[in-house]
Order: sequence, then structure tokens, then C-alpha cells
Amino acid sequence: METTEIRGIKYAYEVVGQGEPVLFAHCLTWNHHDYDSQAEALKDDYMLILPDQRGHGETGFVAQPYGLDDMAEDLYLLVEKLGVGPVHYVGHSMGAMMGPIFALAHPDALRSMTLIGGSAVAESEEKLAGYRQLTAAIRAGYQAQVVDRLVGLFFSELSREKRKDAVAKFREDFLNASVEGMYWTAEAVFTRPNLLPKLREIATPTLLVVGGKDMVTPLERARELAERLQNVRMLIVPEAGHFTTVEAPATVSGALRDFWETV
Repeated sequence: METTEIRGIKYAYEVVGQGEPVLFAHCLTWNHHDYDSQAEALKDDYMLILPDQRGHGETGFVAQPYGLDDMAEDLYLLVEKLGVGPVHYVGHSMGAMMGPIFALAHPDALRSMTLIGGSAVAESEEKLAGYRQLTAAIRAGYQAQVVDRLVGLFFSELSREKRKDAVAKFREDFLNASVEGMYWTAEAVFTRPNLLPKLREIATPTLLVVGGKDMVTPLERARELAERLQNVRMLIVPEAGHFTTVEAPATVSGALRDFWETV
């Protein structure tokens, strides 16, 4: 991977392909490999920018509180450094939560926005307590036990059977990840604001993708986005869970290509 410095942080990224630029923002607990299938399917026609975000993969972090707005600004500064844009933005889970923040701050930097497994609401107290138990267990050295729990949470039962290679890659990268980096970035996700009142300000053409079996950001979260964004369409992937990018890779890649050709 290539590296640069963004606001004092070592920032790692890959750029593959040529054409209209696409910026991919991955989920919490993984890294740019979240989009391996999309990179392979789309690299012949688009310039794909695939960063590791704060505390993930080869990118550094600061061991103090920061927010998703900081992480969205990191992505904007990376695009500026590369001298490309406007970009098609693709965010999954954490990356999807950052998409509206990016769009509100830098609308002219976006050609389109795709939010996969996204949410614009603050975390519920019930889920927040459960997620913080998981991050506490990770910091205490129980990564193997936590990743087993996450696999059951993130992947549908069908995907756990049919996409064993993808599940294995997620497990491997999770077990090799920075515990402290993941903790601080998880805190940014857990303390995110409620953006629903601001969504009507976003005119960026948007595609919503949601797994029909998603237990983390279920269909209800996607509908909240769809009801408020100005220019939106939605794709439901019936048998996928939260990790739609690897559970239904051809469906997601095809939907991205079809969407970009219309904006």
C-alpha cells in the first residue's frame, strides 16, 4: 500500500484502475479488503481509491477521542492530496455512517454516494452497552471469542455457509488488527450524532444497499435514509446480512456500475 500523512497520522491507501474516481470507506473492524470483490470487478473502468481508515489496517490513529466527522475529513483530505474529484463515494457500515457527514461538509467533492448497511441515527442505549462489552473484551485479550460473535452478527446464516473464504479473511484480519486502534475508532462510531434532521439538505444522488438479513443496520435504518434524502434509490439484497459487499459481491458490484452510469 501507499502511505501519506493526514493531520499527523500515517494514512495507508491503494489506488487501482483508471477512469472516474471512486472513494471506498470500509466498515468498523475490517479494512480496505472489505471491497476486494468490488475492486476486482470494477478496476478496468474506474479509478478506485481504497484507504484503510484510522486504527485499521496500516493506518495510524490518535489515542484520544475523535469523531466520524474527523474520519470523514481524513477522506476528503486524501482525495484533495490525490488531486481527483468529484468522486463517487461508497461507504459500508461505518463508512456509510460517514457518507452523509462527508456530503454535508463537502457536497461539491461528490459525484454520487452509495451507503451500504448505513444508519443516520445515534446508537441506542441497548446496542451501545452490548457493543462496549465487545470492545472491552477485545482490550482484555479475547479477540478470538469476540470475532466468533461478530461473524454471527455480521453474516447471514446462508453466507456463513456459502462464503467461507470471505468469513475466513475477515477473521484473519480482525485477529491481526490493532486492538487500541479499533477501540478508539469504535468509540467514534458509538458516539455518532443523529443526522436525520440534516439529511434533507443532501442533494447528492444516493444509492442505498441493505441486506434483508441485516441485524446491525436493518431495513428500518435504510428506510429512514430513503424518506429524507432528496435523490435516492434503494436496493434490498434478500439473503445478505450486514456484510453485503462480500455476501453478495456480484450484486453489489453490478448495482454500483449501473448506478454510476446514470449520474
